[in-house]
Amino acid sequence: MYRKNYLYPRLILIVFICLFLFNSNPFVNTGFAGKYTLIPGVIHIHTTMGNGEQEPEEIVKIAKENGMKCVIFTDHDTMKWTYGVPPLTNIIQKVVDQNSILKYGAANYINTIEELNEKYPDMLIMHGAEAIPFYYWQGSYFKNNLTLVDGNKHIMVFGLETPSDYENLPSVGNGFPGIFDIESILKLWPVSFFLLGWWFISFRKRTSSRRDNSSRERRQSKLPGIICFFAGAVFLVNNFPFETPLYDQYHGEQGVEPYQYLIDYANENNALTFWAHPEVEKAMEISNTKIVSLPYEKDLLNTFDYTGIAIFSEGMRRVGPPGGIWDQILIEYCSGKRRKPVWAIGEVDYRGHGFRIDETQTVFLLEKKTREEILNALGTGKMYAAMGSANELSLNSFVVENVDSGNLAFMGDEITITGRPRIRIVVTADFSDESSEYKDRNFNIDLIRNGTVIKTFEADGSVDIAYDDDYYNPNEKIYYRLAIDTSYLFRGIVTNPIFVQFKEKR
Repeated sequence: MYRKNYLYPRLILIVFICLFLFNSNPFVNTGFAGKYTLIPGVIHIHTTMGNGEQEPEEIVKIAKENGMKCVIFTDHDTMKWTYGVPPLTNIIQKVVDQNSILKYGAANYINTIEELNEKYPDMLIMHGAEAIPFYYWQGSYFKNNLTLVDGNKHIMVFGLETPSDYENLPSVGNGFPGIFDIESILKLWPVSFFLLGWWFISFRKRTSSRRDNSSRERRQSKLPGIICFFAGAVFLVNNFPFETPLYDQYHGEQGVEPYQYLIDYANENNALTFWAHPEVEKAMEISNTKIVSLPYEKDLLNTFDYTGIAIFSEGMRRVGPPGGIWDQILIEYCSGKRRKPVWAIGEVDYRGHGFRIDETQTVFLLEKKTREEILNALGTGKMYAAMGSANELSLNSFVVENVDSGNLAFMGDEITITGRPRIRIVVTADFSDESSEYKDRNFNIDLIRNGTVIKTFEADGSVDIAYDDDYYNPNEKIYYRLAIDTSYLFRGIVTNPIFVQFKEKR
């Protein structure tokens, strides 16, 4: 009897020690754990099906070797840029047409990625697109200063299901939909050439003779009529299908409408849209065509109902920092000026050799490891973005607690609170690598409320924080989010917001 009583406590102690040792995360039973599983993934991946350097399967293997559990491919929908020489802009053209989803075949693109998903069941492999809704030309082809503008202004689309969903993505390169209006009727003007040609061919000129004082008819030459028929046919072909395009590349900048049109198309097809690299500033040359793009972060303020923004790496100058454009958008949502919040993801923009595929990650909070759950996380803000040395840090918990009820809200959630909110944060750190830049320095955790840093926590390792905010304003909606070690441009963790609706106590 004594022996049994002695063994049981020892057995319990051994089990406890084993659980602690084999569990690499000492905070596993707090925060996200129990409700969500953290799944690291990479978004914005280019392959040889588009303008990337590596085959899709090679990329999957590299991602897996680097600890990623999810890969979302985003080859360009189309890389076709056309400059038509007036007046025959649809016939006499300079065309640049590079590898893209539509050139490869949308059905082939989907099938290739679905086959990889079946071949690697331990990974979540998904297809998406980096759409180029619009571009326009500046300069002149004849003056040798022709420049394509906004060729790098892109929106990523996730959740398209069928080949036709991809084939119908609205863009200038894919031929924007047109409408029939008064201009469409005017495009039938080449018919006048046919009438003129008929007149030339059928007209008989009356001539007179001085010798016998008589007159006779002589048929005109058919050549002018033939020329008119030919010209009419050419211009009719050029003007076909006689629609007025909603947008084109020949009339300069046309605002955010082409991009909003694509966002609306995606929403109608239950797809998600994320602005890609909004702070890009790029000049490049493809097939002797100069392409320039300027930062377009202000377009984020002027478009609506898109799902989110890629926050790394370009997006930490004016979009992602506290009080930046993203915070302005979130405040608009809290004040009722927007119907939907806007979420942040991390994008790697991987093209192949010379890139680290895990340089930028999106870490998902999933209840189940499925494609549907990934899309649900993207659509509801259940993820955070991490870049650079932030891979040595892991956000294990970020919740807002209603102290009175004990209810918790996770990233993307909204919670109603009748008092002061409690924010719980758990960050785990692994600086075991001797080359870790965290060896000799601390890192900061900024707690942001409505675009303002209200508290900075300094840490040199894993931390478990409970912070009671003294802010309380009945009937107001606010949000909290975190920025961890983002004082350096190309490093850090950025969370999605948790919304708090204050309510008066009864």
